[in-house]
Amino acid sequence: MSKFSFPLFTSFKKHPTYMKIIFYFVSANVLVLAISFLLLYWQSSKTLLKEIGDHSESLLLNSARNTTGLMEWSLDYSYASSNDSQLKVYALSDHYTDFETYTVWNRLGEIKNANPAIDSVYLINDYTDTVVDSRLGVNDAAAFYDQDILKRLRDPQLTKRAVPLPRTLSLPLSGETVKDVITIVRLYEKGSSISAFVMNVDTNKLMTLLQNNSNYPNRQVTVLNDRNEEVFSTARLNGEQVSELGHQGEQRKSGWELFKPHGQEEQLMVYSTASIKGIQDWTFIESVPKAVILGRISVLRNISLSLFLGLFVASLTAIILISKRVYSPIQELVSSVMKQNRAEQLGDRKSRNELDYLSSVFMAQKEQIDELTEQWRHNKVLGRERFLREFLGDEAHSPAEVRRNFKEWEIDLPEENLSVAIFRIDHFPEFTEMYSEKDRRLLRFAMANIIQESLQTSDHRLQTVDMGNDHIGVVLSAAASSPDFAEKLCGSQGLLQQYLSIGTTVAWGRTLDNLADMHEVYLETYELTQERFRFGHGAIILKSRLSGAPGTLFHLPLEKERQMAQAIQKGSRDTVMQIMAFAIETLSELPYFECKMSLIILFSNMRRLMQDQFHQPLPSSWGLTSLENQIIRLETLENVARWMEKLLDKTLEDIADARSLSKNAVLIEQVERLIGERLNNPNLSSKMLADELGLSVNYLRSLYKAETNRSITDTISEKRLDLICRELLTSDSPIEPIIQNYGFSSLNTFYTAFKKAYGITPAQYRRTHKKKKE
Repeated sequence: MSKFSFPLFTSFKKHPTYMKIIFYFVSANVLVLAISFLLLYWQSSKTLLKEIGDHSESLLLNSARNTTGLMEWSLDYSYASSNDSQLKVYALSDHYTDFETYTVWNRLGEIKNANPAIDSVYLINDYTDTVVDSRLGVNDAAAFYDQDILKRLRDPQLTKRAVPLPRTLSLPLSGETVKDVITIVRLYEKGSSISAFVMNVDTNKLMTLLQNNSNYPNRQVTVLNDRNEEVFSTARLNGEQVSELGHQGEQRKSGWELFKPHGQEEQLMVYSTASIKGIQDWTFIESVPKAVILGRISVLRNISLSLFLGLFVASLTAIILISKRVYSPIQELVSSVMKQNRAEQLGDRKSRNELDYLSSVFMAQKEQIDELTEQWRHNKVLGRERFLREFLGDEAHSPAEVRRNFKEWEIDLPEENLSVAIFRIDHFPEFTEMYSEKDRRLLRFAMANIIQESLQTSDHRLQTVDMGNDHIGVVLSAAASSPDFAEKLCGSQGLLQQYLSIGTTVAWGRTLDNLADMHEVYLETYELTQERFRFGHGAIILKSRLSGAPGTLFHLPLEKERQMAQAIQKGSRDTVMQIMAFAIETLSELPYFECKMSLIILFSNMRRLMQDQFHQPLPSSWGLTSLENQIIRLETLENVARWMEKLLDKTLEDIADARSLSKNAVLIEQVERLIGERLNNPNLSSKMLADELGLSVNYLRSLYKAETNRSITDTISEKRLDLICRELLTSDSPIEPIIQNYGFSSLNTFYTAFKKAYGITPAQYRRTHKKKKE
């Protein structure tokens, strides 16, 4: 038995105490390291949680107060705005003029623009079944886009709820786009009609302070009202989650705790409750995953771990040095086997464990060989792709050089009847924002594989290549006369959309006979993809089906330009939009270059016509740089046209607002002049002035009050009293004929007005001022 003993066992027999000491020392080091590390990590975690919890509670409380303060300001502003007599009269009238409607619409626009957090303002007239909206103007109630608020107002149970009301509002003119808003309603005749003033506050803008409270990743902020309705949340919550958060928030008014929601990891939950004018309480809940918070002590943990590992490595080094002499025979054997790089026939005296070890060495060598083989294959794929990219992107390639590289990289393509197709990614600016560069490379790799599999047939041999940025190139042997290949390209488009959710525009260029012209054909084909500007996203553009003749630049006919100038001057939006639609339709028939240049010319002409009617510099959106940026970002003529329509709408509104302000000033001057001319007329009144100016009494009173901060009646009285005072001081005539000359039909009325203005009687006034002159 002794002849099979190992040197290590012999060492144990010769020095058992020494080997045990080494073993115990290593075990004690490992145990102390583990216990110390766990205690340090646990204590640091506990301290960090308390500090962050207290700090987060303080921040959330301040943010909650500021947010409810903004909401209270919105409530005050809403109720103050709803008390505008002009709006109240309009909401309760059963008829109105277009001018009154326009004035009310302008007023609603002013109310909305007073604060960027206000999304929109409505004035509902239940007597005429109309809604005046700050965004769209006057609407029939039945066709109004916000039917939800009309339904709430008609339901007696819903109208009893205290404002504000959290809702989701579908925006007009924007498809399926929705926005979270908080609605404030002021009913003018509660219980009698639904005539009301409605203000929608943009929830996201109102909650800006709350969202910027901290920068923790995966942080979630939720605001609930006292009915456990979701007012705001940075994450989509279902009904069960909202109920769970509401129940948890009811446990305390302010504070923090560790809480594990159903189906989620443990969270640090911070609560705060704030009241909005005593009519509604909001509960603010902020949750941060516990793992995120504890990640902040990773530096301390890693430093401590490094120190402990250093001690452990030092101990292991001592053990290795001591054991080296013990295991030196085995090490020599293993080294010899590894140097020979082949299996050794071991005798019966060798340990079974040694054989296992040697086997593992050879298995590791085999894995390395397999890894090198796979790396060689991978490099070959990369080399093939690099050559194809240079083949398309560079000019300097002779036919002989191309043939040599085809053979070297095993590229299965003929030398004749080659063409190029390009799959170009649509909405590329959004694509780059959504994915990192690494993800974009992976997606282009997947695109190339899908295209290769869907197009590869015996008749159409091809090679796909990632050209970077926004497109995949395809070198293929399909002839230009192939009738079914366009359908195959369309099928590849569908597969890319189905599997990768990526929309593409495809261009297929001409067929060439000379391999040296491949770069030129590639550039021509890429230029073909620019035609999506007029054909739109998802188009298939074939060189063989396009006219090769260049187009001519389009200029707006002189008659159309005159019509547009007149329409801008009159504020006729429909006419302006019709002329622009005519121009866009004409541009869509031109090739890309002529279409783009003609669009720039059209934009410049429209800018000139707008500037002629706008007495201040146009905004930067009317600059050519802005147009160029929009063409690059929006990619298609249809999208650019929609952007231009919105820009036209905004500019026409600004021109109309500027004209409205100047018209108001002229109207006030006319009122002042008429009052001065008719002071001796006892029938002079607001009604008389309104009839002469062709306006409604209510509108004239409201406009005059808003512009001068006094009523028409007060102005008439002040002017008459001023003239009478002069007459009293320059003559000794009796008072009664004097006041009759200046429109006062009643002596009692005059005495009341005079004493209210001067605090004394007319006789006392005459005596007092004559004494001062003497």
